Amino acid sequence: MPQPTSSTLTEAAKARPDNPPVRLGLIGLGTVGQGVCKIVAKNAYLTLEKIAVKDLNKKRGIDIDPKLLTTDPYEVINDAAISVIIEVAGGVDDAKKWIVQALNNKKHVITANKELIAKHGPELFKLAKQNNVRLLFEGAVAGGIPIIMPLKLSLAGNTIEEVAGILNGTTNYILTKMTTEKADYNAVLKDAQAKGFAEADPGSDVDGHDARYKTAILASIAFGKNVDPNAVFCEGITNISPLDISNADELGYVIKLLGIAKSENNQFDIRVHPVFVAKEHPLASIHNEFNAVWVRGDAVGEVMFYGRGAGELPTASAVMGDVLAICSELQKSISDPMPLMDFYNSQNATVLDIGETRNKYYIRLNTNDLPGVVGNLGTACGKHGVSLECVLQKGMHHQPDCENNTASIVLITHEVAEKNMQAALSDIRQQKTTQDVACVLRVWN
Repeated sequence: MPQPTSSTLTEAAKARPDNPPVRLGLIGLGTVGQGVCKIVAKNAYLTLEKIAVKDLNKKRGIDIDPKLLTTDPYEVINDAAISVIIEVAGGVDDAKKWIVQALNNKKHVITANKELIAKHGPELFKLAKQNNVRLLFEGAVAGGIPIIMPLKLSLAGNTIEEVAGILNGTTNYILTKMTTEKADYNAVLKDAQAKGFAEADPGSDVDGHDARYKTAILASIAFGKNVDPNAVFCEGITNISPLDISNADELGYVIKLLGIAKSENNQFDIRVHPVFVAKEHPLASIHNEFNAVWVRGDAVGEVMFYGRGAGELPTASAVMGDVLAICSELQKSISDPMPLMDFYNSQNATVLDIGETRNKYYIRLNTNDLPGVVGNLGTACGKHGVSLECVLQKGMHHQPDCENNTASIVLITHEVAEKNMQAALSDIRQQKTTQDVACVLRVWN
């Protein structure tokens, strides 16, 4: 049975004069936009009035009445019949202008634009509040995984102590394949690109920026303060080797790129970087392109949300959840009904500098195979208050371009301040027997 088009949906909804449809405007008809259309077509209480696209003649995998299409987003935004604007076009500068205009037009706005919300959310939420409308963004953080509203509503009775998430499917796919297939990073990246899990330019994903925007958003909701994404420490996965994956496995860990946000005594530790995760932790079992968000609250304890973090229908599902939340409010007075859905924060969070954070560390280094090397490492660590939990020598190999044999040494530290660890590493790098500090990863407790 063919899916109904937007035009047939409109007629079906208009046939119910006792319950007129909520009229939607859509900006963007890419992957997520088409998913939104498919879901709207199944709901007789919603109708798409106008859709802004870049190219009217582009072939799409969905049947849309051409009369609905326009190349001018402001034709959608300024349409008096439309009460809800859905922005899924992406980008920042233009999207911000569209949303500002829509909010000033007293229209509710739903977006899946993580970078926009991370960078300009506080300003836009304030504008929404001033205009007595809603700006919702469930699809911006983890695709189809419901996490924004659970944090804001379902877990509202908790003080959120920590949030940690696998928030980027590309990096999780790469790390999973490196772990299961013992493959090199570059080889797995090419495979991910061929399968559509990684962009031609994967920098935003593999360097951690995508996860940083999402982590900043989650932290701002969890802690009720605005979080500047530029203040969030960010490190990607490009330096992780199969040897590090193997060492993690031997030590009882897997390597994951996590967005981490912790609050303690009104101090906010927020960062994104690869970490060692103990195999028994539920986040360690999240594989391939799937995402997960783990939350620890003072009342609920530990909970985890898991699912597909991107894609046409998963992200559209989150967008439509926001649409239906708005629809429920439209049946009431918007001036008061659900203050918990107001995302405007009056205070900014001061994020701890990465040097002030405390972590355990995994360190892999190559040294000359000479007596006293391990003792020298211990001395450098002890000088800066770094206590070693474990020292492993991973065997020796002869490098053709080196005069001496090389030992691969792994250190696992106890918890210590980042600035102390970096000072010790600086001394270690200057030791004559050190050839290379090949990898430094934090161990997530």
